[in-house]
Amino acid sequence: MAALPHSSRTHFEMASFTEEPLLQGLVDHVLPYADSLGMNEQELPNLYNMLRYGNITLVSDYNPRVASVLDQMRYVFRHLRDAPHHNNHSGSGGRSLTRLHLHTLAFQAIMVQRGVWTNTLAAATKAALTANRHVCGNKQISVEHARMLMDDGFTLSEEAGAGRVLFDTQRPVACWTEDAGTVEVCIAPVLVCTTVRHTAGGGDNISAAGLILQV
Repeated sequence: MAALPHSSRTHFEMASFTEEPLLQGLVDHVLPYADSLGMNEQELPNLYNMLRYGNITLVSDYNPRVASVLDQMRYVFRHLRDAPHHNNHSGSGGRSLTRLHLHTLAFQAIMVQRGVWTNTLAAATKAALTANRHVCGNKQISVEHARMLMDDGFTLSEEAGAGRVLFDTQRPVACWTEDAGTVEVCIAPVLVCTTVRHTAGGGDNISAAGLILQV
């Protein structure tokens, strides 16, 4: 990753790293060379805790609230985007994180630096559809074998006074900008498959489905 030219964007897909030395090693030696990160609802709080407190979390929510997830994503995104990166032995500098994709059972969340990544709405949509198709093992999505876990809306943050977004049934993927319009965020609800056929490789397929529309 360090040897690649900056014209080639890099994506790192997280996994269930539960040992603090290993996760700290990733933070120190791998993440500084990633333009994009993908992770699930267990991996995000671990990375958040490591960056903010220097440890990992022992408990995570299998179905987290959108508001808490967005707050954690904002911290991770800004920390890795704005952190100073030192040159490695070859003289090539590190990268600033400009894309973060969280895939959960109930929804997909993608946060990007505008002007660097495009098609965020389409990427979140495709990731959500791929989640159903992969787990059900079927290219066709059957509403008879799917259900929604999300409510009809969500709060943008756990901070007091945060706004609330209501889903539009005609346009269910919600997108907005933050940080004076420099950051775009999209949330796509997932039609959760109720006839499970595949689970292994789900995160890899979902992240790749979203990424392919943005590179």
